Amino acid sequence: MAEAKKFHTLVLDDDRATLALVSQAIRFEMPDAVVLGVPSLAAARILLERYEFDLFILDIHLPDGSGIDFLYEIQIRKPDAAVIMVTGEPLPEHRDQAMAFGVLNFIEKPINPRSLGALVRSQREKIQGVSPTGDTAFFSASLTKLTTLDIIQLKCLGHATVVLDFIARDHRAGRVYFKDGEIVHAEVGPLQGVDAFNEIVSWRGGQVVEVKDAPEPGRTIQGDWQNLLMHAVQWADEQRQGSG
Repeated sequence: MAEAKKFHTLVLDDDRATLALVSQAIRFEMPDAVVLGVPSLAAARILLERYEFDLFILDIHLPDGSGIDFLYEIQIRKPDAAVIMVTGEPLPEHRDQAMAFGVLNFIEKPINPRSLGALVRSQREKIQGVSPTGDTAFFSASLTKLTTLDIIQLKCLGHATVVLDFIARDHRAGRVYFKDGEIVHAEVGPLQGVDAFNEIVSWRGGQVVEVKDAPEPGRTIQGDWQNLLMHAVQWADEQRQGSG
């Protein structure tokens, strides 16, 4: 019988005590797990090239940058990996940015080692095909510093297959379907396809929610996502100028 693949976790935090605490919490729950801890983005980028990580645990404030910025690199290089963000300064804009990437959780320091260990174990069970106890993989976030355009770009760059519900400030609701990073369908009320997508991109503020078990519609949008976004932005600008 082939040996089961070990669960690899990268912990990025410039505080040595936090690195030790997180590593111990994971190893307590999963003695066979591989946990690599580094204090800087530069070191994390080296390991990102060398290992196939299943989970990243990232601090936000680092001596050579931000853990939020590292999320972009993870989305591009390891789009299937899970991410947990930790911070001593839980600012709303940081939470919104992190959750827009679909992070598993956003944790405020000081860290509860038992809770963190249980969360990591649940993620490993999910990867191995065992049903986790919670539905933590699905997120809801407010659109503050990020726009609908930002979130759509992140999902496309990450080659995501996902369904997102966008709720505007005036309570209009729209849905966008992604498949392998391409936008395949959108709907807003009676509108479908490109017309609905353009409407959603024009919204400012609101909320975004990842949808579980959404029925798969027929494809109503063709073409690559870059051109689609470019035309949607142009359409939104024309609408604003026309109403100004």
